[in-house]
Amino acid sequence: MKYTASFQVVPIQAKNLTEVIDRIVEVINSSGLNYEVNAHSTIVEGEKSDLLNLLEKVVEECEKISERCVVSFQIDLKKGGVSIDDKVSRYRMGS
Repeated sequence: MKYTASFQVVPIQAKNLTEVIDRIVEVINSSGLNYEVNAHSTIVEGEKSDLLNLLEKVVEECEKISERCVVSFQIDLKKGGVSIDDKVSRYRMGS
């Protein structure tokens, strides 16, 4: 069953903030899960176990590349599942 989760990574002590975010997005991209990068977070869609495994990989990458990061994670566990499109398609420009 597919759920959605949001990741927000805030590098606090990093030499290059953009590099940290770029590396985190690479980790998310390499997961093969459907995702959308937004101005304040990245939304990811997948099975619960895949989302939790991805959270672990994001945290591990943060530990490698930054002295300090704050990682926020939210997951929507709707019975029957939910996709990114289910939640936001009506709000997209041109829809």
